[in-house]
Amino acid sequence: MSTDDDEGRRPASREQGTGRAGLSTLLLALQFTDSSFPSGMYTLSHGLEGLREAGAVGPAGPLSVADAVHGILRHSAGPAEATALALAWAATREHSGPAPASGTPGAPGAPDAPAPPGPGPDPSPLLAALTCIDQRLHATRLTREFRDGATRTGTQVLDLAAELLDDPVVSAWNDHVRARRSPGSQSVVMGVVYARGGLSQREAVAADLTALVISLSGAALRLRLADHRSAQALVRGAAPVIAEVTDAAVGRTLEELGGFAPVLDLASCHHERAEARLFAS
Repeated sequence: MSTDDDEGRRPASREQGTGRAGLSTLLLALQFTDSSFPSGMYTLSHGLEGLREAGAVGPAGPLSVADAVHGILRHSAGPAEATALALAWAATREHSGPAPASGTPGAPGAPDAPAPPGPGPDPSPLLAALTCIDQRLHATRLTREFRDGATRTGTQVLDLAAELLDDPVVSAWNDHVRARRSPGSQSVVMGVVYARGGLSQREAVAADLTALVISLSGAALRLRLADHRSAQALVRGAAPVIAEVTDAAVGRTLEELGGFAPVLDLASCHHERAEARLFAS
């Protein structure tokens, strides 16, 4: 016998079924953007410590922490890392097809599922396209600590992602990077991971920029440029900038990849040779 409660639950049940794929991609994004994910991002300040030591950021400096974060997004991470991620996402979708449907055999996270279909018998077109993006991004980074930080976190994330997702496309890129055929920048890695995980291009870029802002807020906290409450205000206040930078990144071409942030680069140059420092960048 049907009850009123049963009748009331049926539409919700159908909604839950149709939204399962979207929920799966959301959960994947939440996992990879979590500050506890072992990417090594906690070792990086992304130039914030260098700006603080140079007197550019802080109570006596010309820039607030929010100004610095927004500037990094607009002039450094957006034109460089976010653009590379968008291009890597597009290359992955072009050469390997759409991501496996969530909940079907071969989908990331499907229990006891065989490996999903790969990029085809010859993955070299995809690997070549990703390598081109990766090498260009690597070349645009002017300081060693920025280059090393990006590849160190990238290879760590990629190796773990290959294990977690059990996806042949991610595994092929991992093998390629481990063979030292490409630098393995974190942004390119996330473009591949998010494309195979089912996120849209804009969602992928926004998720990675959010992870960057969360990392910057953590660095600001440890540098005593923010307390716990103001760090969260920093993250929330960056949301409109993340949306703006995301829209710009998905519209750029490979030839347009690269940021221009001379103050940040100079601060990084001095930071590399600092006698004492809390962060690797």
